[in-house]
Amino acid sequence: GGCWRVRPCSTVALGGGGEVKSDLKTASFDPFAFDSTMPKDNPFNKKQPIDHEDREFARVRTRQHVNPLATQHQKLPEVPEWKGENRAFHDPTLPLYIDLGCGSGRFILQLAIKHAGRANFLGVEIREQLAKRAQYWSDEHNISNAHFISGNINVYGAWDHILKDYPGPITAVSALMPDPWFKKRHQKRRMLNSELVKTIATHLEPGGGIFIQSDIKAVAEDMRIKLCGEPRVVDATNQCRSAAKIVEDMDEDDEDEKNNDNSEEVDPALKELRESWYWLRENPTGVATEREKYVENENGQVWRALFRKKPV
Repeated sequence: GGCWRVRPCSTVALGGGGEVKSDLKTASFDPFAFDSTMPKDNPFNKKQPIDHEDREFARVRTRQHVNPLATQHQKLPEVPEWKGENRAFHDPTLPLYIDLGCGSGRFILQLAIKHAGRANFLGVEIREQLAKRAQYWSDEHNISNAHFISGNINVYGAWDHILKDYPGPITAVSALMPDPWFKKRHQKRRMLNSELVKTIATHLEPGGGIFIQSDIKAVAEDMRIKLCGEPRVVDATNQCRSAAKIVEDMDEDDEDEKNNDNSEEVDPALKELRESWYWLRENPTGVATEREKYVENENGQVWRALFRKKPV
């Protein structure tokens, strides 16, 4: 995405939600504390975390982008068992972190190891083989606070179908590096739509966090705009110690802008909102996703933002 100059954040100016006091009530578990410490024994930080005795998972090949509107993806996901001997988590009363579009699952598995005994982690992935392999890894390593399911979270009623009986609070949600669907006629396929934002806001614990990131500026902005339109959450990005104003070097072409079909004139209020935005220089979970590592190793830019559910 060209060259970037980063200026540290010195003010607190939140767009779309008004000012938020620094003593915003957080949920009982907050994974977005910019804590990068990890246990030394972290097998999922490597590309191939375990030796695969099961040939089914030795090499999983899937389509990079899956059309969520296709007929085969319109069925409701399978509901995990929250209670009983075969329950998904050892302690299902713990706070729950949900990663939507979890990909390989390594990000969730690392978070589960990091916060063992403090929270549960659920990965939802539309590509069935990826979800199955992630669950296989979780079982092989006896990670009792991570679970994976395959399904389309945007199918009508999917969220309630999966989570209505979860015994604990839902305290964190992330949508990281979702499929960009550049063409305007395909943007309806983007995962974080307005209906999903409303659903998340309804079920998230007050003070809970919503973390978004993309290496495509237009996609990150689209997600952030949708979240700014939800009155029950507030954009807390500009308050974070990692926040910075990212200034694009206009001397070089920006591939993201080339691909942005929303480049037509926007209303002045939206333009002012975008100009007020700071972005997070680091991942607030302290764990980088695979795509995130790749982009930063290639000196690319990752666009990150953090929202909070308003106290009741």
